[in-house]
Amino acid sequence: MKKYITIFFRYLTLALEYFIAFMLAAGIILLCLRMASSLGNIPNLEVWPNYDDLLETCFNLIIGVELIRMMYYHTADSVFEVLLFAIARQIIIDHSSIWVTFVGVCSIAVLYATRKYLFCRFQAAEEDRGENNSED
Repeated sequence: MKKYITIFFRYLTLALEYFIAFMLAAGIILLCLRMASSLGNIPNLEVWPNYDDLLETCFNLIIGVELIRMMYYHTADSVFEVLLFAIARQIIIDHSSIWVTFVGVCSIAVLYATRKYLFCRFQAAEEDRGENNSED
């Protein structure tokens, strides 16, 4: 019985992840269309007060796409990319202080160091799983 419940929950969570990814993708597509239709209004400062709003919208859409990829692939690289884009967005959009920028840059450096020195084991395990899945 425990085996069947485990299988049920595995399929249920997989279906929910795909549903959430689909809803997120639909929202991103609609926001992309909305942004594309308003690109002609960029010179009008009443509609787009500055280019920071456009940049923030683009970064939000990119992060959303990376979230969809993270839900679909389930790899350490996809999590790394989501974190990288989120931190880069914070650094570029937020102009609060030099210390916040410094912490963001240090965070990106730590992410890259983690990827270089700690992802070796994850990538080998993922490649092994990929080879085992292709043999089935």
